[in-house]
Parts: sequence; C-alpha cells; structure tokens
Amino acid sequence: MIYSNLGVNFYLLKESDIELVRCWRNDPVVVQNYEYREYITPEMQAAWFKTINNTNNLYTLVEYKGKKVGVINVKNIDWENFDCEGGIFFPDPKTHQTPLPAIVSYITTELLFTAFNWKVVKAHVLRENKSVQAFVKMLGYEKLPNQEHVNNQAFQITHESFMKKAPRLRKAVSVLAGSTKKGVLLIESTEFNDPVVKGWEAIVKASKYIQKTEENSSGRFYYFE
Repeated sequence: MIYSNLGVNFYLLKESDIELVRCWRNDPVVVQNYEYREYITPEMQAAWFKTINNTNNLYTLVEYKGKKVGVINVKNIDWENFDCEGGIFFPDPKTHQTPLPAIVSYITTELLFTAFNWKVVKAHVLRENKSVQAFVKMLGYEKLPNQEHVNNQAFQITHESFMKKAPRLRKAVSVLAGSTKKGVLLIESTEFNDPVVKGWEAIVKASKYIQKTEENSSGRFYYFE
C-alpha cells in the first residue's frame, strides 16, 4: 500500500522494514525526542510490530527523492469518535533543517481528514522540540489546556479548522515541495489478499474525496481531489 502526494511516497510499514526503523529509533538524535529512551532490541521490535500491524494503527515509511527518510505513525485510533494521534520522526538531523517535515506533516494531516474522514487529530510534542511545535501550529494544531508544565505536550486539530485553511496551506506547501501532484493511493496486486491492507482499502473506499479509481496489473489506484 503506497500513498503518493506532492512528490513524497508513504509505504505501509512491513515486517521487512522494522530492523531499519529499529536502528533509526535507537539513534540518540531520535531518542531524545521521545519519553521512552531505553534501547530497543530486535526481539522487542518484532513484538511491537505484532501489536501495530492492524487497522487500529497506521505506520508508514516516508520516501523522498528515492530514499527512505523517516516514519509517520497514526495510533490510538478511536473508530467510534473518528479521532487519532499522529507522530513523525526523521533520523537525519539535516532533514530537520529542510522543508520536508512541514511538507510531510501537511500531507499526513490532509490524508487523515480526507481519505479516512477523521473528526479530530491529536499529537504529542516534547516541550523542548520547538521546531516540531512550530510545524504543527502552522498546520492549525492548537495546544490543549493545562500543558504549560507538561513535558510531552498535547495538541489537536479538528476537521473543520483544517479544511478552512487547507487551500491556502496546500498552495504554500506545493511551493515548498516544488510539486502540485495530488494524492494517489495504490493497493498493489500482491496485497489484494492481505487482511490489514484490505481493512484500510475498505475505509478509503468510503471517502467522499475520491475523484476516480482504476485497476491494472500493478493494482488498484484511488485518486483524490
């Protein structure tokens, strides 16, 4: 399952990817942005993957200019109230000084509100991580009350507030990305019988933002407005 938008690709995390992610996650540069800072073993990583490989969590690898550069996660999904918590990390500190985190943050938020029709998206950002806090505020996330003395601070954004800002934001992010390509989701033909992928595809099919669909030997394509 691959989602492409503005020149960035997002691949559904597979078991074959988790060793790469484990190495990234254990990097001191990444660890300092998390409350959990213990070393993660291969066994711990394998056990963790079994708990998130379902439609109550969505973890994707971010690919940009042909290189895997980070991870996006959506967790704590509440299907009854249609809300969730999103997260992002890039292991290379140089990436933090580029527009890519802002581009990816926008694409992810847009995807959650269009493809999955969420009502509320939440995020936790460490108090000292000023750059990420700036990104989420730019998108319209608001810090929840009583966070001044909390280390891992909570933010949220609603569907209504994001969609009001979306046209202006997308125009600005398109300039940063150097692309105007719209979102396309590919369900690869080899995944047609994958129960987790089928679950996500069923959710996407219900989106009112799908412009058209098509199928060929590569798989099924869903094109967004």
